[in-house]
Amino acid sequence: MVKKSASSKSKKKRGILHFARKYLFFFVVALVFFTGTLVAFKLSSTQPTCANSKSCATDLSEKIENNATGIFQGKKVIPPKIDSSQVISKPVLGATTQKEEKHIYVDLAVQKLYAYEGKKLFFTTLVATGKWGKTPTGNFHIWEKLVSTRMTGGEGADAYDLPNVPWVMYFYHDFGLHGAYWHDNFGHTMSHGCVNMRQVDAKTIFEWADGPSGDQLGTAVSICDSITKSMQCIQNNPVN
Repeated sequence: MVKKSASSKSKKKRGILHFARKYLFFFVVALVFFTGTLVAFKLSSTQPTCANSKSCATDLSEKIENNATGIFQGKKVIPPKIDSSQVISKPVLGATTQKEEKHIYVDLAVQKLYAYEGKKLFFTTLVATGKWGKTPTGNFHIWEKLVSTRMTGGEGADAYDLPNVPWVMYFYHDFGLHGAYWHDNFGHTMSHGCVNMRQVDAKTIFEWADGPSGDQLGTAVSICDSITKSMQCIQNNPVN
């Protein structure tokens, strides 16, 4: 019977230790990678709570500043003149006088807004939703309507300060439907999370949609990742 030498046993022990260290190293690397990926996924899928990082935390009241200038992407922009007397309360575009349920749908996939009265399509238009900030998906109601307000946020080259943002309809925190005068890139993502429209389209929706009144909620707003041909709203990670 041949006995194994001490050096042979030592080599075998070192081999096992080497394999164990190698296995442990790859296990730690895999664990770190998995944890990092999971955290990144959770962060990316978390719904935001603020569209305009500065004005969201300070003041969401109506402001008409007809002599102010704005800043967007480092360039000066001229706001529109706002006249609160422009707001009308009568139905527009042949809207019916019947008490049909109103519902606004936004399709993020194709950047379109659809406004319904019951099953009848009242209005549709191109929009520009979140590019620098995510537009939250979910089912909401308009909780505030403002003829005009100031929106501010961003940092550095992305900082913006926009007075006289017209025809604002907030539906989730400071995320709102509103007119945009600082770009005309409708049909593409272009906002910090709000739903931008041409000013004329925003005014039409503003005059048609309802804000809260007494026990009545404002007009329903559904933000959808996509909408099927049968008008089914697909929401992958909606706000609860």
